[in-house]
Amino acid sequence: MNVNTIHIPRNSPWLPPAMLKQEGEIRHRIKFSESERRIFRKHKKILVSKWAELHRNVTMSVLPGRWKNEVTPYLAGIMDASFFPSVQTTILCKAPQVGASESTLNCIGYAIDRDPGPVLFIYPDELTAKENCQDRIQPMIKSSRRLASYMTGIDDDAGMLRISLQHMQLYMAWARSASRLANKPIRYLVFDEIDKYPDTAGKRETDPISLGEARAITYRHNCKKWKISTPTIESGNIWQALTKEAQVIFDYHVNCPFCDHHHKMIFKNIKWEHEKEPDEKGDYHSLPAETIESEKLAWYECPQCSAHWNDYDRDRAVRHGRWRDRKSEVELMEYLRINRPAKIGFHIPSWISPFISFSTIAAAFLKGQSDINKLKDFCNKHLAEPWKLTIISKNEAQILAARCDLAPQTVPESAIALTCGIDKQKHGFWFVVRAWTAELTSWLIHYGFLETEDEVEKLIYESSYPVGDTDRKMRIFRACKDTGGGEKYEGMSMTEEAYYWLIKNRGRGGVALWGTKGATNSLPGMLKIGEPIMSTPSGKKLPAALRLLHVDTQKAKDQFHYRLQLAAQEDTRNLPGAAFLHAGTGADYAEQILAEEKQIVDKGAEEWVNPHQRPNHLFDAEILASVCVEMEFPGGGLRLLAERLRQQTLSAADNKSKSEKPVVAKSSWMRRR
Repeated sequence: MNVNTIHIPRNSPWLPPAMLKQEGEIRHRIKFSESERRIFRKHKKILVSKWAELHRNVTMSVLPGRWKNEVTPYLAGIMDASFFPSVQTTILCKAPQVGASESTLNCIGYAIDRDPGPVLFIYPDELTAKENCQDRIQPMIKSSRRLASYMTGIDDDAGMLRISLQHMQLYMAWARSASRLANKPIRYLVFDEIDKYPDTAGKRETDPISLGEARAITYRHNCKKWKISTPTIESGNIWQALTKEAQVIFDYHVNCPFCDHHHKMIFKNIKWEHEKEPDEKGDYHSLPAETIESEKLAWYECPQCSAHWNDYDRDRAVRHGRWRDRKSEVELMEYLRINRPAKIGFHIPSWISPFISFSTIAAAFLKGQSDINKLKDFCNKHLAEPWKLTIISKNEAQILAARCDLAPQTVPESAIALTCGIDKQKHGFWFVVRAWTAELTSWLIHYGFLETEDEVEKLIYESSYPVGDTDRKMRIFRACKDTGGGEKYEGMSMTEEAYYWLIKNRGRGGVALWGTKGATNSLPGMLKIGEPIMSTPSGKKLPAALRLLHVDTQKAKDQFHYRLQLAAQEDTRNLPGAAFLHAGTGADYAEQILAEEKQIVDKGAEEWVNPHQRPNHLFDAEILASVCVEMEFPGGGLRLLAERLRQQTLSAADNKSKSEKPVVAKSSWMRRR
């Protein structure tokens, strides 16, 4: 029988009556177009990872060109598992720059070529959606000869929010637009950076993930979903999906290139260089983080043979690694064949990526020891785990353990600046003054209560504090004053009074004075400069424009407690960033610091609250004094001040050296001229 011949029974009910009346064998020649041939052709089944090596070109990468699984071997298993018949949802809880997004694009490229169906990409915001379409998705299609053959050639079919191919569509959506998430049956769903999604897609809508998943109901038996994100907090979408939704979690196990020991890499096996000489207590301290990172002084120690791996050895170990499930350590594909799960999760820390050095990881950890925000980044971006604040003072003794031998109203000799925080009340002002080093170690040197604005001005502009045992004195460098508050007296609110006072005193005495208000939403950093204010909340026109500093108070309070605990614990007192208290700090101070507690509120989020409405004014004042040293503060952080002081010292020494040269040397020089 000719393979190109199709025999149709004469009794087929759909045949035209005219053909049924004809006698003998009826032959009809059918010719398919090239596009029809390509669609009808039965492709030989291959793994997604193999398809990527054959047909994917990477454009937006440090290693552009043909896709090679050997560069990021851990991604091959993820891609192949995504298209295992039973798997419908693949969850990737990952560090940045590990290639997870590119592996998902490979899966979509495979779907375009081998198993077509409508695709929906959901990004946190509209700009990100358009940028990814323009910079990643369209270049992926156009740079591949196989995928480019499916394009229609019509300009309108390759837009910023929709790509129409000959046989399927790819849609772009973002989490805040309910309309972009609705009214489309979707087979392939890509949820990108889901920890950045809002709680709801609109005032009357549910969350974006639920809206997106509802689009796949039509394809409920053969849909594929990817949920991808770097984690943030425990209640975040990706950590909840990994720990509550996934039926199994896979970790990547590597082979030691020296002893062939198969194991899961963990952070505690990453080591780095320390000082060669101990301190007075006999402790050996780490080299500076910048030195470790720039000179590549970190390594990984094999738990079996204690061999030291450099980054190249790590890449060799990863190249021979395997994904294994977290509980029984069964290999990935074997587990899928035996258990046939529908929802699977992968945990991807930074140290298995060839793009991230051990020294970068070690430096990030060391920087986080004195800065809570950098510690959060280390947990999220290297451990690929959610941040959870565990060091919080619970009682008066824990607060006062941060006291040192420093006398009240005395500045340590190592300090380079004083900052002041002022919390305004209806009747009076609470304040603190802190001394700071360039490394952000600090000392509370003065705190208390002032009754009038005149006393506040005297504190900021006239007070000076003795520096250690020297003859020097130091004045306040920066100050922040809270502008919140309700009605003070008829016709004047506390906020309006603060505005007028700030305008009157700004630029005075060389002190950088700023008014503050709490930010309504979380900020990328600790501070943001607000827009110019031309009038008071009640509509009164101000004599001059005023700008305020918006403070992320949740982050600032985390930061202060973290620094306070560094000073309170014996093994961390020597770390940069510790916040000490002077020797005379009393229970009155500790009570106000303890007035607020960290509690879990709606949807598992943690917030600082004052459950018993106790006075917390010194806590607020400490926050304001602390934000004065942040890099976002106008004029920059204290490291910039330290560098200016160093240059001034060098210049003064140079001028002194020149002035001390013998007159005869100058005369000789003149005679030679």
